[in-house]
Amino acid sequence: MRRRRGLRLRWCHVAALALLALALTLWAWGPMLAAYPHTMNGDGQQYHKILEAGRASILRYHEFPHWNPYECGGYPLWDNPQSFAGAPLTWLTFVVGTTRTIQIWIVAHVVFAFLGMWLLARHDLALDRGAALVAGGAWAYCGFHQHHLSGGHLTFAPFAFFPAAVWLWRRAERDRLSALGLGALLAWMFYEGGVYPLPQLAVLLAAETLLRSWPPRRLPAIAMAGAIVGVVAFTLSAARLLPVLDQLAHHRRSMAPDVDALRWPTLRDMFLAGSHDRAVDGQQYVWTEYGAYLGPIVMGLALVGFATVASEQVWLVVLLVVTVVLMMGHFASWAPWSLLTRHVAPFTEMRVPSRFRASVCMLLAALAGVAVHRTSRALSRRGGSGLLSLWMRVAPVAVGLLGVADVIGVGRRVIAPFFAMPPESAVQESPRLYYGGADLAPFIDQPRQNRGELSCWDEWGFGPGARMWEGDTPQARALDPSVLVRGVTRTQNSFTIDVDAARPGRILLDGTFDDDWHTDVGTAVNVDRQLAIDVPAVGATTIHVRCRPRTFDAGCALTGAGIVGTIAYVARRRRRRRTPSSARAAAARAARRAAGRDHLH
Repeated sequence: MRRRRGLRLRWCHVAALALLALALTLWAWGPMLAAYPHTMNGDGQQYHKILEAGRASILRYHEFPHWNPYECGGYPLWDNPQSFAGAPLTWLTFVVGTTRTIQIWIVAHVVFAFLGMWLLARHDLALDRGAALVAGGAWAYCGFHQHHLSGGHLTFAPFAFFPAAVWLWRRAERDRLSALGLGALLAWMFYEGGVYPLPQLAVLLAAETLLRSWPPRRLPAIAMAGAIVGVVAFTLSAARLLPVLDQLAHHRRSMAPDVDALRWPTLRDMFLAGSHDRAVDGQQYVWTEYGAYLGPIVMGLALVGFATVASEQVWLVVLLVVTVVLMMGHFASWAPWSLLTRHVAPFTEMRVPSRFRASVCMLLAALAGVAVHRTSRALSRRGGSGLLSLWMRVAPVAVGLLGVADVIGVGRRVIAPFFAMPPESAVQESPRLYYGGADLAPFIDQPRQNRGELSCWDEWGFGPGARMWEGDTPQARALDPSVLVRGVTRTQNSFTIDVDAARPGRILLDGTFDDDWHTDVGTAVNVDRQLAIDVPAVGATTIHVRCRPRTFDAGCALTGAGIVGTIAYVARRRRRRRTPSSARAAAARAARRAAGRDHLH
C-alpha cells in the first residue's frame, strides 16, 4: 500500500511540474496566442500550407497525403524530407484548425523542452529542484527557440527533445526501456520532419558516447543499447523513412553554397543581444539564424558552471567545446563543419552551421543549473544553520530565475512581430483542381480553395521550367493526333483519363514529374520536369495515374511490426515486474524439472 502511494505522489509531482511548464510557456508565448487568428510570417506560411494540403487530401479526397499539388506544380508531401505530414500532432487540424494547431505545436514542444531538461538536470546531473528549474527555463525559452519557432521553422521544433534524448541515451546502457524510449523519440522526430535536429543529435550523442566508452568493458552494453535504439527507430519510422531515402536517392536539394563562418562580434551578439537588425554584417544569413539569447545572467552562471563542474559532469564541458567548434562553420578547410559538409551524408545537403547553437544553448543552460546548484550548496554551508543558511541557499536560485525571466521578457518582444500575417480567409471551394486563374486565394488558403500556383517556395519543388498551364481547363493534353483525350478527372494524388489511342502516343499532364507517379496503362515519363504518359495503342480505355512512393507499403509493414514488437516488449516487462521474484524462481525451477523429465523420456 505504501508503494502505491509513493507512485501516486511521483505522478502528482510530474503533473505539477507539467502545469508549471505550461503556465510559463503560455506567458512566454503570450504574444503568439494574443495574435490569433493572425498567422505566422516568413516560412510559417509555407508550413501552414503544408498542413492545409495534408488536411485537404484526407477531408476532400479521402486520400493519403502523398502529394502536394498546390504549389510549384506539385511536389512530394509524404516523402519530402522536411515535411511533417506524418506527425501525430497534425491530426489536431481536424479538430481546432491549422492556425490553432501550429500554436499548440509550439507550446507542446516548449513544454517538453522544459520537462526534458528537468529530467536531465535532476536525474542525471543530480541537481536540486531550484537549479533544475533554472536549467529547464533557460533552455526552453532561449533565443534559439524564440527565433526559429516564431520565424516559421516548425520542423526545428524537435530540437526541444535534445535534453530528453541525452538523458535516455545515458540511461540506455543499463536500462533497455530507456533505449526503447530513445528509439521511439527518434522516430517521432523523423515524422515531424526533423532532418536538421536528427543529424545534429547524432553528432551530439556520438561525442557523448566516445567520452563514456572507457573502460572498454562498457562497450558491449553501449553497443547493445545502440542496436536497440537503431532497430526501434528504424522500424517505427520506416513508413516515412524508406520513402524519404528513396526520394533522396534520385533527387538532390537545390541550394546556394554555404560558406558561413562566425565572426567574433556575431558570436557575442548571439547570446547577449536582446535585439538586432535582420541583416548581420559579415555573415551569410539573416539574424533569425544566429539569435540565441540567454542574457548576461544565464551566461554568467554558465561560465561559473564551466569553471566549477565536478568530475562526473566534465562531459558537459567537452560537448560544449565540440558543438561551439561546429557552430563556428567554415573558418578553415579543416574545420569540422567543412569536413562534414564535404564528406558525410546527410550534412552534404545541409547548410547554416550556426544551427548547432541549439546544442550550445542546451549545454549552457545545463551548466547554468550546475552553477546554481554548486553555489547554493557552498553558500548554505558557510551560512551555518537557521534562516541565514536558508537565504544563502535560495539566493543563487533567485538570481537564476531572474535570468530566466530576462530571457522570457526578451522572447516576448522577439515573438510578437512574427505573428502579423492575415488570418485564414473564407474561400469558395473549386469543383476542380487547377492552377492560377481569376480570384486565386491567398497562399495559405489555396488548398481549401482546391487550387494551386506554379510559383515555388519550397526548395524541394520540381516545377521551375516545366510547361504547365493555368486556368480551369482539362488537366491532360494529348501531344499526338492519334491519341484522343475524352475526359480527365483529377484529385490530389491521381489523374483518371478516358482516352482513345489508335496508335502509341504521349499525354501531357498538368503537374510535375516524380518517380512516385505510376500508371496502370503505358509508362510515366519525365518531359522537361513535367509528368507525361506514353500510351500504347490500346483503343478506348481509362488510364489511372496515381502518386504512391514505391517503398511506402514495405515501410508501413515494418512500422506495424515495430509498433507490435514495442508494445509486446513493454507489456512483457510490466508483467515480469508485477510477478514476485519468488514466483519467478519457482516457475524457473518447475521448468528445469520438466526439462529433466523430458530428457529422461
